[in-house]
Amino acid sequence: MTIADRIADRTTRYAALPVFRAFADDRIPPARFSEFLREQAMAARWFQDLIWATTDVSEGPFAPFLARHRRVDSGHYKWANQDVAANGLPAMSVDDLFALERLSTRVQMARILAACHEASPEKRVVILAALESAGEVTLGGLNKYVKRHGLEKKNLYLGDHHLRLERGQHDAVADVAAAVMASTDDELLATVDLVFDALTTMFESGGRRIYASVFEEAS
Repeated sequence: MTIADRIADRTTRYAALPVFRAFADDRIPPARFSEFLREQAMAARWFQDLIWATTDVSEGPFAPFLARHRRVDSGHYKWANQDVAANGLPAMSVDDLFALERLSTRVQMARILAACHEASPEKRVVILAALESAGEVTLGGLNKYVKRHGLEKKNLYLGDHHLRLERGQHDAVADVAAAVMASTDDELLATVDLVFDALTTMFESGGRRIYASVFEEAS
């Protein structure tokens, strides 16, 4: 199995997570949608660090592309914070960010960040490709939800503009790193699994914590 195949397989399984299915099936009431935004804002802060870490390459064949990617894809936490405010929610405080209930989110995102430490350019670009593929699922599904329920003006982070940006980034990574995507290297395959295992655990636990009653009704 190639890196591209593994990312495609894990992306399909990621899209089938109960929390994403609940949004797709409109089992999350629109009145409760904003309850997810602070968790999303928490994840967006980490995601910004992951973008910076994966693009921290100053030389080699990927360096020019990664530098452009860093410029274009910086601002996640700011966009997420804008949506939190637009939905009438209090800003994320330090106590919110380090709340015990969000420890699982921090642990899972830290697993991915740690993989960037002294990583090769190839490993960094694989992490980035996996993140972008997963991000397209997350943003794409939530984008459809907010559009169905007329919530677009309050959720610009989940809007069409950001979704187009993410899709462009996803395709660009696959193109510039085509040789890496065709690799069957065991370490790189394990890196794909690490990213998706972490994101799966994070959204699974966060979704069930926030929407426990919804999942109980469906079981």
